[in-house]
Amino acid sequence: MDKPIYIFEPFKQSTDGWLVLTSIVLALAIFGILYFKNNKKMEYNRRNALLMVFSFVTIIATATGAFRLYSKWRLKPVEIYVNKIVTPYGTAPFKNIRDFYIKLERRYKPMQANEISDSAHYFFILERNDKGHVLSEGDYPIDSILAKLNDAMGYK
Repeated sequence: MDKPIYIFEPFKQSTDGWLVLTSIVLALAIFGILYFKNNKKMEYNRRNALLMVFSFVTIIATATGAFRLYSKWRLKPVEIYVNKIVTPYGTAPFKNIRDFYIKLERRYKPMQANEISDSAHYFFILERNDKGHVLSEGDYPIDSILAKLNDAMGYK
């Protein structure tokens, strides 16, 4: 059985706070929907407008919680073997890797093109069949992965 040479675990991201906040917003939104739906004394147009607002809030809170859970579930360890690397996006044999590098992505402020509002480093692994694996510095130690991948592939 093939054993990995190096294993890189994803950083532990605390989504508990987001899930608690999302569930509170979801509960309040559902309460608001039920309250305004059953409140017959309120004016018809106002009740419908408030129902629509609380429905949108419920949909957004549910989607936020679901996508946060999905992104947490999707993060798997990156494993480097003697002849391949395994990422959450699949397996890339060394003979199929065309290029790999770290790139700095910058986001500029909309009205001030010279000022950077946000930046992040990403580790790209490009295969010959145009499949890509992208790892973020917020999820993985990409500098260590790059160094160990260079070692495993025989580059110095």
